[in-house]
Amino acid sequence: MFKIVFGFVLLVSLPVSAQTVVSFADAVQKVLPSVVSVSAAKVQAEPPEMMLALRGSPFEQFFKDVYRDGGFDAPKSILLGSGLIYDRNGHIVTSAHVVENMDEVMVTMNDGAVLTGKVAGRDPKTDLAVVRVEGKNLSPVVLGDSDAARIGDPVLAVGNPFGLGNTVTAGIISARSRDIQVGPYDDFIQTDAAINRGNSGGPLFNAAGQMIGVNTAIFSPSGGSVGIAFAVPSKMVKTVADALIKDGVVKRGRLGLKIQTVTPEMAEELKMTEPHGAMVAGIDPASAAVRSKIRTGDVVIRFNRQDVPSMRALPRMAAETPVGTTVPVTVWRDGKAVELSLTLSEMPEPTSAQVLPDGKDQTRTFATKTLPLLGVAVAELTPEIRQKFRLQKNAAGLAVVSVLPGSDAALKGLTPGDLLVELDRKKLSDFQAAEYWEKEAAEMGQESAFVLIDRDGERFFAVVRFVPVP
Repeated sequence: MFKIVFGFVLLVSLPVSAQTVVSFADAVQKVLPSVVSVSAAKVQAEPPEMMLALRGSPFEQFFKDVYRDGGFDAPKSILLGSGLIYDRNGHIVTSAHVVENMDEVMVTMNDGAVLTGKVAGRDPKTDLAVVRVEGKNLSPVVLGDSDAARIGDPVLAVGNPFGLGNTVTAGIISARSRDIQVGPYDDFIQTDAAINRGNSGGPLFNAAGQMIGVNTAIFSPSGGSVGIAFAVPSKMVKTVADALIKDGVVKRGRLGLKIQTVTPEMAEELKMTEPHGAMVAGIDPASAAVRSKIRTGDVVIRFNRQDVPSMRALPRMAAETPVGTTVPVTVWRDGKAVELSLTLSEMPEPTSAQVLPDGKDQTRTFATKTLPLLGVAVAELTPEIRQKFRLQKNAAGLAVVSVLPGSDAALKGLTPGDLLVELDRKKLSDFQAAEYWEKEAAEMGQESAFVLIDRDGERFFAVVRFVPVP
């Protein structure tokens, strides 16, 4: 079974003629001064066996003092990685996991000089970190445009595999914009350059010797290189590194929107030519998005004058936008594009919603209504229903109490306890609203419904095909 393994290197793009054997020697000599090795150590909490043997003896306190001060017997866990010189002020970019919770960080320069490093900031969401060292005559990388890197461009990987020191391998860019499900902002450059453990944090260069990425992960069944490695694009590296240098943390713009993928069925229902963009399933009332005029059911297709190709692209685009910025947004609504604006803000940590306590009387009955078109039976949100399904205090809609087996609703995963919040963008609060929707759907000759569902406080849309009439 394949797995994602963290720990890698540096890449460099060079033009190659099909008829000519090209040497990478000149490029390697150019980039080597910008590549460093990073070693991080953590003093282990448990004392060595020798100290256990001395317990109760006159020497116990002496050796405790030596061990606490990092003495010769203090055991340490060591993690090796790579890095790049980011600027002349001594800022080194490496991988966040290399320096996580470490007591000591040492940076070995290309000329062999060993410098003590101090972590200036970490960003686990992109697996990037900045380490500060005091050094002279530093050779920082030159930033390049990762968006200009093309599939097929040759690359060089230079790093510190297995602690061997600077090692060079070559490959090509195999793919762009890879999402490997390791973080919310995945947008990796994939390469087949040989990259192994210990190379985490190395830079990626183009043909002009400009840095276009930082390596962070490999795809491997064994933990060794099999020719599939991933690098964080330099555009994201610059945003994160600059923020860590300035503030020690990354302050990302928050949409204030709950979004989901636009499926082919949804695109057809919304009269879109193809599925793209991000469906708005909900709006956080504590965010600036409530003043944006964006509605639930809109599809965000452009953000800050850039196309939104997919749902997962939108959070990345927002994260790269400064907090407090108001940006133009285009949404797809009622079969046409609508121009709006959205102000990004930092959102507070979500808090758990309260639920009603369990009751002792489980024999109470409640009224239900069958929606034969959907193949579900629903109930209004009485105290009994809220208690039965342990619904959140602010829950709204009609509760699903049963689902017809074999129906499209069942195939889409609807289950008792789900809430039908909207049907074809009409809010459901009682049986009367459901009856009105039924009449209108029948008159329009509809074959499906666009349903907003609430499940344990999380909202999402689904297109549910009607049950065939026998």
